[in-house]
Amino acid sequence: MRLKDLTVKLNLSLESLQYFIHDFGIDLNFCFTNKLEISPDFENFVNKNIDFIRKYADDKKLNKSIAEIAQTVAFDKDKIVAFFIENGVPENEIEEFKTNISSYLIHYFVGGNYDFLLNDIPKTNWKENSLIGYTDLFFYTTDMLDPFINEDQVKLWGISKPAGIILYGPPGSGKIFWAKKIADLIDYQFVHVYKDYLVNNVKTNSNQFTNYLKTKMNEPKTLLFIEGFEELMAKNSPLKNSPEAVELINSIVRHIQKDNTKELVIVGSVEILGLLGDDITAPGRFDLQIPVFPPRADERAQLIYYHLTNNLDQNSPLLNILKLNKADTIDFWVPIAAEMKLFSNTMVIDFTQSLKKRLYALFRKDETKDIELSMQVLLAAYNEAKAKITTDYLKRCQIFLLEAKQNTETDFPQRFFELQYELDSLGAKKENIRKIGFNIQEEEENLSENI
Repeated sequence: MRLKDLTVKLNLSLESLQYFIHDFGIDLNFCFTNKLEISPDFENFVNKNIDFIRKYADDKKLNKSIAEIAQTVAFDKDKIVAFFIENGVPENEIEEFKTNISSYLIHYFVGGNYDFLLNDIPKTNWKENSLIGYTDLFFYTTDMLDPFINEDQVKLWGISKPAGIILYGPPGSGKIFWAKKIADLIDYQFVHVYKDYLVNNVKTNSNQFTNYLKTKMNEPKTLLFIEGFEELMAKNSPLKNSPEAVELINSIVRHIQKDNTKELVIVGSVEILGLLGDDITAPGRFDLQIPVFPPRADERAQLIYYHLTNNLDQNSPLLNILKLNKADTIDFWVPIAAEMKLFSNTMVIDFTQSLKKRLYALFRKDETKDIELSMQVLLAAYNEAKAKITTDYLKRCQIFLLEAKQNTETDFPQRFFELQYELDSLGAKKENIRKIGFNIQEEEENLSENI
């Protein structure tokens, strides 16, 4: 049974149950089998907590004022007001402010007790290639991929599988990870075409990649991931001046446009969606566009813990240091994760690698001494990783926020809220970018001048 079948059985909306899983951070490995079937344990959990889930679902539909949230959860309104002000809502707008974020999630954030629910959820069991956080993006992506997963989409509704997908997001946000995740979800072979290979292939006047693409078109269930897609497909790409690049682009577009019977899906990654021409993102071509966000604060804490502890031997000196400092839990990393505003997934990994090296250096000096995970060590690793928060990176995050809101404004309200707050807190300059059709090339060319 799939999640959709469970919601029909319980007379719930699919969206409300997806949001419930996301809001309370329920591990997807607990919810689903490898084939996206509902696990027996999760079905039992839902049945046991169905009354609360129904209350949650009814509340999630509503656009609520702070007074209405306080009334729903019977909690001090002033504390909820303080929470929203701390998270970026201007004090002079607080009375008119409304949100569709769950009242129960807000209550949970401000100290509400949900042990009756959380005690039934097992501890997260991360494995290699596990999805850490991002349940909202996972559900959004699976919904968009439904024609691959659910044959009824094609047979009953005539909705075709997309042949072209664009993943867009700031540098280091995890576009390669999500391309692999999509291949796993639709059970396709993942083939990675690296940016340097693509660019060099065109520059050396070779037809090798064009022939390679034609070969892949005839292989069953292949996902071809093209990294740095804007290098080839951007409206102002210098590569477009070469006949070889034109032939390659035409080969890709011809496949996207009319070869949807062949089981090849092409996924391209870009940092700025608007760099692509309308001829690329037009309906029937690369018309499925999926935003890839930087991690939220809670996800950063989970990622830190995961990258510090994953695959460590039980006798690992690093694990012993973490235990000694009570840093072998996610909770320990919450404060510093909150300071890592706008850190990409790559920056979080940089932090953990820097921290490991510093702790190893201390351990090597005196293996018999208890190593203190001091603030000095933490800040040194933090500052090293933070060096990648440049004005150029902030500009790209700002453009991403605007592009993602244009395409998916109602799908990720909490992410947009937190992303805007973090941009504001870092003093990122807001760009006056027009809606659909703005000239992103000029924005890109003037990154340095406008900051």
